[in-house]
Amino acid sequence: MSFALVNGSALVVHVLLACSTAELLATRVWRETSIGELTLLLQGSLLVWTAARYDRRADRGPAPHAYGEESR
Repeated sequence: MSFALVNGSALVVHVLLACSTAELLATRVWRETSIGELTLLLQGSLLVWTAARYDRRADRGPAPHAYGEESR
């Protein structure tokens, strides 16, 4: 759930920025690199980081109480 929430909210923020402040995202920072490209790079990095974190958590398996087993 947190994977979709984090990445979905990042996507919504990026789309809202692109729609409302296109001039800001088109601002050149260094040579041909713009703020929009940097935000996409940041969003991609966030996606990879959360996917790796989610994958590590999934490899550990479900918690003992997930199937109704009581801890003893």
